[in-house]
Amino acid sequence: MRPLAGDTAAPDSFAPARSKRQSMRDTAYAAIKRQIVNCELKPGEAVTVTELAQALDMGRTPVIQAIDRLTVDGLVEVMPRKGVVVSPVSLDDFVEIIEMRLVNEAQAVRWAAEKADRTQIERLQTNLDGAWSAARAHDIDRMIELDREFHRLISRAAGNSILSEFLGNLHDKALRFWFISLRAPDHNLRVCQQHADILGGIKNHDPAQAEAAMREHIASFHANASSQILRS
Repeated sequence: MRPLAGDTAAPDSFAPARSKRQSMRDTAYAAIKRQIVNCELKPGEAVTVTELAQALDMGRTPVIQAIDRLTVDGLVEVMPRKGVVVSPVSLDDFVEIIEMRLVNEAQAVRWAAEKADRTQIERLQTNLDGAWSAARAHDIDRMIELDREFHRLISRAAGNSILSEFLGNLHDKALRFWFISLRAPDHNLRVCQQHADILGGIKNHDPAQAEAAMREHIASFHANASSQILRS
C-alpha cells in the first residue's frame, strides 16, 4: 500500500520548528541561570514569567520551559501569588555540598594523580594559565568557567564516569557559592595558586600530595564563601 503523504512529510516538516523551540528554551535557560548564578537575580527575589520573557525578548513558552529546568536544578521555586522565586542561599545546603566535595573530590584527585596522562596534564596546565590571566583581569565570569572546567578535567582524568557525572551535578549546585566566593578581593588569585598546588600533585603522580592540596582548596572555598554569605 502506498503511504499517505502526511505519513512521511509530517516528521520532517515539524523538525525545524521543534529545533527552534528547543534552541529558544536552551537560550532562556542559560540566560536566566547566569543571572541567578551571578546574583543579578538575588536570592529570594520574585519575578514573573512575563517579566523574564520581556527582558529576554522572547515568548513565554521557552521561558516557562526554562523555569521547569531551573526548578529541577533547585535554583528557583514557583510559588502561588508570588510567581517565580529565586531559591535562597542556604548555609545548611552549602555545608552539605562541602561535605560531599571533600569525600568525592578527594578520591577523584587521587585517581587523577595515579592515572592522568600527558595530554590530560597539558589540558590542566592550559586551564591554569587561562585562570591566572582571568584572575589578574578580575574577570569573575571567566574564572568561574575555568574553575568548573579545571575540576571537570580532574574528574575525567580519574577515569570513573559515574563519579564524573555526580561531581558535575554537585558543581552545578555550587555555582552561586562559587560566584559569591570569587567576589572577595584577591581570592581568585588564591584559587589559582591552589589549583597550581593540586596540579603539582597530579604532575608528580602523588595521590597524597594531590589530595592534601584539594582538601585545602575546598576548605578555603568553604571559609571564604561562608564569610561572604554572612556579610550579605
